[in-house]
Amino acid sequence: MSNYISVNIAPNFEKHYPDASAKATECAMNLVLTAELLEKGIANLLNPFNLSPATGLVLSILADSETPVSPNYIADRLIISRASVTSLLDSLEKRGYAKRQPHPSDRRMIWVEPTDLGRQIADEFRPIVHQHQNAWLGVLNEKEQEQLIEMLHRLQPSLLESNR
Repeated sequence: MSNYISVNIAPNFEKHYPDASAKATECAMNLVLTAELLEKGIANLLNPFNLSPATGLVLSILADSETPVSPNYIADRLIISRASVTSLLDSLEKRGYAKRQPHPSDRRMIWVEPTDLGRQIADEFRPIVHQHQNAWLGVLNEKEQEQLIEMLHRLQPSLLESNR
């Protein structure tokens, strides 16, 4: 990659930050860079469908569900606020990809489901995204991918706890 600049930490980092770890900081910065590159790649793939990565995730959750779901369910799955889900659902509804309807027995709740068009769009974009994910992560063999997943799973609870 000609324009790629890896994230490296200065050799004297720990002299400036004695309670820090150069390796931990380098790991964190590279995780952020990797996440941003993945998100940008997915955004580019979803652009022709008039979706962002976040609206694509919500539409995928809706398309995978056999029954309508609550906004709280979506918020819990994506680890985002209910207000953020409302904004994403507004966007999907404007495009005709999702619809909200009252809960049959609780007036305070709503159900959300994909429209036929939303389901069709999900069926179109998801194979494209998954093919690219396979190519992107193909630089790691299957054992390395399993190790990466395991390491990320070990890291995620610590990050979740620090964000509460």
